[in-house]
Formats: sequence, structure tokens, C-alpha cells
Amino acid sequence: MKKRVVFAHILDGIGSLALISWIFFPIAPGPLNFREPSQFILFSPYKMFLQVRSLIAVPQVFSQLLLFLYLVPLLGLYRLISFFFLKKLDSFATPGGTFLSVMRILATLCAFSAYVLPMLLFADSPAWFTNVPLEGIISFAVITVIHIISVIALTKTWNNKNPVYREYREFKNSDSDVMNRKNNRAIAAVEVLFRIRTKLFFAFIGIISLILVVLSGLLLSNYRVTILKAVGDTARGQVEQTSSNYRINLGDNIAMFEYMNRQDQMNKTAEFAFESLFLYTNLKSEVYLDELDGVVPDFQTEYSLLFPGEQYPPIAPLKGETVRTYAQSFARERNVITTYSPEAKTYGYVSPIVKIDTVRDGDKRIRRERLLGFSIMYFNEDVILRPYFLTRVSVFVFTIISLYIAIILTYLVGNYIVNPLLFLRMNVRKISDVLSSMISGQSRISSSSIVYNDCVTSRDELKSLSSEINDMVTVIRGIVPYISASTLKQAEKGIASTTRKKLTFLFTDIRGFTTLCEGMQPEEMVGILNSYLDLETEIILNNHGDVDKFVGDEMMAFFEGPLQELNACQAAMEIRHAMMEEKERREKDGLPIVSIGIGINGGDVVFGSVGARDRMDFTSIGDTVNLAARLEGANKAYGSKAIITDAVYQKIKSKFLCRELDFIAVKGKNEPVQIYELLQELPKAQPKLIEIKNLFERGLVAYREKNWAKATTAFRKNVDLYEDAPSAVFLERIEHFRHAPPPKSWDGVFRMLVK
Repeated sequence: MKKRVVFAHILDGIGSLALISWIFFPIAPGPLNFREPSQFILFSPYKMFLQVRSLIAVPQVFSQLLLFLYLVPLLGLYRLISFFFLKKLDSFATPGGTFLSVMRILATLCAFSAYVLPMLLFADSPAWFTNVPLEGIISFAVITVIHIISVIALTKTWNNKNPVYREYREFKNSDSDVMNRKNNRAIAAVEVLFRIRTKLFFAFIGIISLILVVLSGLLLSNYRVTILKAVGDTARGQVEQTSSNYRINLGDNIAMFEYMNRQDQMNKTAEFAFESLFLYTNLKSEVYLDELDGVVPDFQTEYSLLFPGEQYPPIAPLKGETVRTYAQSFARERNVITTYSPEAKTYGYVSPIVKIDTVRDGDKRIRRERLLGFSIMYFNEDVILRPYFLTRVSVFVFTIISLYIAIILTYLVGNYIVNPLLFLRMNVRKISDVLSSMISGQSRISSSSIVYNDCVTSRDELKSLSSEINDMVTVIRGIVPYISASTLKQAEKGIASTTRKKLTFLFTDIRGFTTLCEGMQPEEMVGILNSYLDLETEIILNNHGDVDKFVGDEMMAFFEGPLQELNACQAAMEIRHAMMEEKERREKDGLPIVSIGIGINGGDVVFGSVGARDRMDFTSIGDTVNLAARLEGANKAYGSKAIITDAVYQKIKSKFLCRELDFIAVKGKNEPVQIYELLQELPKAQPKLIEIKNLFERGLVAYREKNWAKATTAFRKNVDLYEDAPSAVFLERIEHFRHAPPPKSWDGVFRMLVK
């Protein structure tokens, strides 16, 4: 038995044990009784049927549905027993088979009802969710994982019965473009959004879900407002009645205790029970509603249901500032005051206790409103919004269930629509890969390799499209034998277009090639040239470059990417080494020798198609290209081998030994550039090269300062010891300046007058 199959059986066995043990776990809270919703019991699946039936408020049909919970452990037991009869049961015991996948889906759906039903019936406040046991959360996660794995296994089983789908899976797993997109999470995420299944989901499900969410949100919002208004109206009436009762029975403690007891008894049976009721009073101080600017005293708690039968219980008084705020608000609005505390999550309803006093003002008697106290009733927000919260949970649960069903249906319908398109893409891509391999030179051009497999079996527009593609492939198969590989390669670039790119260019030119070819036949001369160019091209391609064009014995190549400067310089050094070996070989054979000049520069260029409508060339244009070409020619003026610009030097100075060569203004440009000679890779640099570099740069500094004697000493030493050609060039310049000194404005720039 293969390891993969054994692993699947082990996982299936663990899942079976999980299904059996799940029946005994506490999974969800429920009310001990509906009059004390803060007291919870924990439901366990094996006795949930009896527990729910004992709650008289639960419809009997709901409790009967819970009998299906016993299917969950039965499936687990069947799976464990089936391990002893794997061969006899065959497909009925295969972990990813249709039978077990369907049974697991049914069992997990039954298990989900054990979580959903208590939530629909009892989740009327956030406290319900805080009382969900950890075992319930873990078991829900396990059941969800088993369910998802079962659905995936079932869909894979159905799909794999189709041989074309199996072929498509193999193609997809071997598709490098698909693998690259998978590795790039950002691209993969964006790509998912544009898939047909995604579009179907948003088109058919998204709009319906949006309507459902919007309507549910509006209805729930209105329902919330309605509940708060109904409770608020009742509470305002109660606190106004309490204030009136206190005013009528002022000083009659027995009547007030009887009234408070009645309020307590009614509150115990109320659907929206208040949390507390307080009467704050101050009969010693005279506080009038038309005179609140002075000092307002604190009001003591005279009665409270927290201490029934006790007058002036030990409860903190109502502070004077709060009294002033409530009194001023009542004086303006003449309504019961409503407060809300986000921290305590309570609504407060405040009704002042006002007594009309008649007082003398000179010869007049006026009526004034004296504030005796406040009746304040507090409601817990969770209690008020219990029906709203329960309704909101129900809406959320049914929305999730609807979306899940919609996703499954969308996937099934999408399979019927999308799979033929995927198969179509697979066959088109196979043909594209064949053509690409021909273009890249990886395979021989052959029309017999271009075969289209029409696997669309439906009789609709997709079948028509597949037939049209087959006709197009037939035409291509007839044209391919008459098209050269180079033409195909240029055709791969598509329509004429240009873009700006940062590239590094390498120009080479073979010195002495004309002399080498004197007396040769044209065929022999072309053969020698091709051998040199082939050598250079191979090195450039091995260093991630590409050859743009050949012009006689000159070659133009370019490099792109983050390491383009390093790759270009590495290619230049390898070309120099290869040409040096060729030079030594020809010297031994007594044949004419050649040398090579290299110029390298990097920067932005216009990269794309250039030419006439019917004759295009794909190349690069810009000052960056021109300067690289000029630097290749500048090697003649300095006696150097490879010249690079400062832009390239800054990128490669940690890898290559270079020496500053000069400030130069090439023909056609007034702006000077700083140039360097590429000497050697740093790990391979010999002390001799380092000494040449140091002497030359020391002489260059003196040269720019017009210190001819010091510069001559440095350059002369380089020439005498190492026969350094660039140093000899500067000695000639110094000799010239001694006889014809440069002007005071001389900037040390060498201006080339030839290409």
C-alpha cells in the first residue's frame, strides 16, 4: 500500500475517533430557565435531545431534529469497523471515495445543527458567546475541517472520473506560468478575482446577498429603534409614575415601601426587566428650577430596589453637578431625561420630583417649582436588545448557510461552464508551447508537432469556438514549413511597439580584422568572423545578456534585470580572456593576431520596434546606446581594452578592479562623462594590476592639477615597469601641454573629435 494511501487511512481513522468523542463534548450553552437568562447550562450532543425538550419554550420539531446527531458517532464506528474489511468493502471504505465523502458530509451537517440550533434559540446577548466552552470551539473547528475535506474529496472524485480533467490537472501542474503565479501571492489573488467562477458568484450570489444584507440591515435597524422606543416609552411612564407617587405620598414611608415592592414584583415577570430603580431626594435644601446658578447640593438615595424595605440605603449620592445637569435639561425640555453609559452599557431614564410652592415676592405671591429629587430607572442594554440580538444572530446564521449553499451550487454550475473552457485553454497552450519551442530553437520546426485535440463535447458556442481554433491550427500547420526560425522569433514580439527601459549595453569591435583577412576568400573571411562572433555571443548569452545586432565585425548586446551591470562586466572579462587565449594560439601558429575593444554603459533607452510599416527592426535608441558605442571606439585613443561609465562603475566596484581613466566628451556631446577601465575581477586581481591602478590614478590627480612633473613621474613609472598604454597616452598629452599650456579655464576634459 502506498504511503499516501496509508496516510489517508490514518487521517480518516483520527477523524472517526473525533466524530465518536465529539458526542460527549460540551459544545454550547443554554439557559437554565428563561426567567434567569444569565444562568447557563452546557449542552452535550449525547443528551442534547433530552435537554432541549425539557425547555418548554422550544418547539418540539426543533428537539426532534436533534435525533440526527446520533448519526455522527455511528459514522465514526462504521469507519473504525471498516478498517478490518478494507478489501471486502472496497470503494465503501476508500477515504476519498464517494460513499465515505457523502456520509461525512451528512454527518458533519448533522453535527453543525448541534451548534446552530442553540445559537438560534438562545444567543440573545453577547454573554451567550462568552459562555461557549473551549471544547465547543475546538470541536466546531474539527467538524468544519472534516466537512471541508469531505466536500473537496467528493468534488475531486467526481472530476477525476473525467479523463480529460485528469489530463488538464497534469498540464496545470507542469505549467511553469501557473506555478509562477501561484508562488506570487499578489498575482494569484488578483487572478482569482477575474475567474469565471468568481464572476458567476458575484453576479448571481453577490447581488442577492447584497439585497439580503441591505434589507436585513434596514429591518434590524428599524427593529432596534422600535424596541428602544417601546422600552423607553414604558420606562418614562414608570419613572413619571414613581415621581408622582413619591410627591403624593411625601413623608409616608409605608406607602412608598409598598409601591417599591409592587415595582419589584412586576419587574420579575416583565419581558424587559429593569436593572435598578433609585429615588434620590433632598428635602432639607430648597432647590428651584428657575434658580440653578448657585451651589446645588448632593441628593441622597432615599429608596432603592437594591435594598428593599430600607430607607436611605448606603448608596453613593447623586452629585450636585449631575443634579444641576438633569434639572437644567428638564427645565428646557419638560420631558423625562434619557441617558446612556457606553462603559456600563445601560440606559437611564430620569424623572424629576417637582413640587409647586407658592412664595411671597413683596406684595405678590408667585408659584415656583421646587426640585425634591429624581426617580431614575436603569436598563441593561443586553436585556433591552435581547430580541434584536437573537434576530440578528438568526439572520447572520441563515445568511452564512445561504451563501455556503450558493457557493456549492455556483461551483457545480461553474464546472459545467468553466471546465470546457479550461480544457480548451489546455489544448491551445500545448500548441503555443510547441510554437514557442520552435521559436526559441529548442525543437525542430515540424508541422506534425502542431496537433489540436478537440475535447469539447457540448453542442453550444464553446463547441463552435473549438472548431474555429481547430481550423486556425490547420492553417498554421500549413504555413510553418515555409517560415524560418528567425522570422518566427521576431514575430513572437507581436505588434510594433516601444517602451522605456533601463538597460546596460556592451559594444565590441575586433581590431585588426581587416589585416587578418587580407588575401582570404570571402567565404573564409566570413567563417573566421562568425567563429569570433559565435564565441562572443555564447559568452553574452551565458551571462544573461542578449545580442541586439551585428554590424560587420562589431557587435551590440544588452543586459537587463537587477544585476545587469555585473552581468555585462562579467561578460566583458570573459570575452577578453577568450580573445587572449585565441591571441596566444595564433601567435604560436605564426598567424596574424587580433584584439578587441569593449564599451559598456547603462541607463534609460527607448526599446522597441523601429523601421517602416513593412520592414521593422527591434532595437534600442538613446544617448545611453550612443555613448556605449563611442566608448568602444575610445579604446583606440587610450590603448585600453574595456571602458565603462561611472554609472556602471558604481554598481560593480565591489566586484571588479577598475581604474579611473579620464573625463571625456565624445563626439556630438558637450557634456563630459567620467570613464573607467575595467581591469580584472577583484578575487583574481594581481598585485601588478593594483600597482598600475594606483600609479595611474596618482598621476591623473596631478595631471588635472597641472602638476606636470608629478604626473610625469607616476605615468613614466607605469610605462617603464608595465608598458601601460593609457599612461603613455597621458605622457604624450603632458608633453603637448608643456609646449602649449592649456587655458586657465581648462577643466581636464578630453574631447574626442572622431567616433
